[in-house]
Amino acid sequence: MGEAQRYTRVARALHWLIALLVAGNVVGGIVIANVENQNTLYDLHRSTGFVILCLAAIRIVWRLTHRPPPLPAHMPALQKFAAEAVHWALYGFMFATPLAGWAAANAYGATVSVYWLFNLPSIAPKDEGLFNILKGTHAVLAISFTGAILVHFAGAMFHTIVQRDGLMRRMWPV
Repeated sequence: MGEAQRYTRVARALHWLIALLVAGNVVGGIVIANVENQNTLYDLHRSTGFVILCLAAIRIVWRLTHRPPPLPAHMPALQKFAAEAVHWALYGFMFATPLAGWAAANAYGATVSVYWLFNLPSIAPKDEGLFNILKGTHAVLAISFTGAILVHFAGAMFHTIVQRDGLMRRMWPV
């Protein structure tokens, strides 16, 4: 498959880096919910969430300024629509999930420190009721994000195993 039919190297690097960070943060979020002493884990989770948010901003700018390779002509219109819809949903979750977590931390009264290097400004006032809403929102977004990732992965596997059309090579890192 030629480079013209693949995503750019920058897009592929951002895709896989964000995928690894999101996977780590999903696992981290599950661990946090099930352990006692969570302060360091929360700090790491929040820091990584902020990095995901920053990388998502870079990724969306890159996507808007560098057209992705066209989907194969043999793909039915409904599959093309579904692929686009899932991609844009993933972009939305990359922004909404960390922002809701950041706001929830602030509403709890916590300062978000990024790997103990600097603190982020507060984007929500300390408020227990607001915290409970934002905590729930962040959880629902994280679960929905994970669901969208699984749909994305299932589509990639469908094209790799069933269709055998090489579509996944467009985003493969090497």
